[in-house]
Amino acid sequence: MLHIHNNALRLADQFAADGQSAFTFQDAVERTGLSRPATANLLRRMADNGLVDRVRRGLYVTRQLGVLGTTAAAEDLALAVGVAFNGQEHRIAYRSALYEHGLITHPSRSIQVAATRRTRVAMLSGRPLRVVIEPQYMIQEGSTPLGLSMVSDLERTLLDAAARPDLVGGPAALAEALVSAGRRISPKKLQRYAKRLQLAPALRRLGSVADQLDIQGLAGQLAPILPPKGDINLEPRDPGPTGWRDSVWRVRWNQLPSELANVARQ
Repeated sequence: MLHIHNNALRLADQFAADGQSAFTFQDAVERTGLSRPATANLLRRMADNGLVDRVRRGLYVTRQLGVLGTTAAAEDLALAVGVAFNGQEHRIAYRSALYEHGLITHPSRSIQVAATRRTRVAMLSGRPLRVVIEPQYMIQEGSTPLGLSMVSDLERTLLDAAARPDLVGGPAALAEALVSAGRRISPKKLQRYAKRLQLAPALRRLGSVADQLDIQGLAGQLAPILPPKGDINLEPRDPGPTGWRDSVWRVRWNQLPSELANVARQ
């Protein structure tokens, strides 16, 4: 962090001392006493040198101690999302939640957040923001605090992934997540969430994948909310040709279980 002006370090110290993790451009102007152009230049240099992250225009967050001075995009996702959705019910969800729980190895290029309405924010810390609209009653179910934000808990994350495989990377990502989660999953929670949220098809997809891939702690532990009356696709938005059909859960796969298992366990 060579050549950083003393004002930058002083400003970072002030916010840290006050426990203020998010601040506006106007906050910085008032604290530094500099002109607006000079403050803008100072914040730009602070971002370049890893002292702060620019969440969106006029809004910044201080970096965590472990990533101070780094130039890589190592922002705290929960911090950025919490600031952007301040006062609005939301949760980090879908592929972003899978990554937060350590269930997949590659994060999404976009930040995925479930909320009741869209926001004017298009980018968070340099990454596209995708808002998935959900009704009010669905936002809180299975939501747990994460820093300044909220995130889907493990079971809600998996159920969401099964409901919208297209948002998480398809059946392969869903299978990878189930293999990674293993015995940490609570079958009772999955059943309860699926019933309350009316996500019976998602539960059937989870049951089919869990049984066929013999997921420890989950295989044989789930049951349909109601007896299936017709077939559904493992990938509802891009089913492709049927490669195999699960006659128990009545789920059509576009590949053989052995093929999906090989991908999930790589």
